[in-house]
Amino acid sequence: MKFSKLLGFILVLSVVATCFVYPSLPPQIPTHWGINGEVDAMGPKSFAFFTAFLPVILYLLMRIIPKIDPRKDSYQKFEKAYARFVYVLMIFIIGLHWITLAWALGYEVPVDTTVKLGLGVLIIVLGNSLGQIRPNYTMGIKTPWTLASEKVWIKTHKVTSYYMVGCGIFILLTAFINGTLGFILSIGSLLVVTIGSIVYSYILYAREEKGKK
Repeated sequence: MKFSKLLGFILVLSVVATCFVYPSLPPQIPTHWGINGEVDAMGPKSFAFFTAFLPVILYLLMRIIPKIDPRKDSYQKFEKAYARFVYVLMIFIIGLHWITLAWALGYEVPVDTTVKLGLGVLIIVLGNSLGQIRPNYTMGIKTPWTLASEKVWIKTHKVTSYYMVGCGIFILLTAFINGTLGFILSIGSLLVVTIGSIVYSYILYAREEKGKK
């Protein structure tokens, strides 16, 4: 499976840049934000290395998974969609890392809005990829019913892809609604689509089994 060399470069660049700015960081840096976008937890500056290397570790893991997944042959059918999702996911995580460093250096980036904008883009990319994903144990809507029937898998992912893209657009449109309401709208919409896809896969499977009798 081919992955972007540019992404590898960005990952390395982020780690190197982190080492460069590390001496300038204060002893304590933000480690968590509340739903109002305010820092509610601090930790030692060494935490910066954890957030810097996290995307690197995840990237390596995402490269290994297609080789060890019990249904690894399926990845050849959606390798471009998988690579595209990994790319955007890594950029999103790197972005979170640099938001943390920006705050530590005194630049108060609007975390709640920025994160929701990034999440919206990530969900849209995932939605666009869902219809191309074939049965596997890592990526997609993995319920007992989608894994038991390829037809159920394909139809569930095809239908859910439209709702997932819509969810991503909704999150983008509501990204500037801050506080508890903004959090509920973003996470709530994602939960509705997720739960809906699970229920839909069960309904499809039940219909399929009923048709066999």
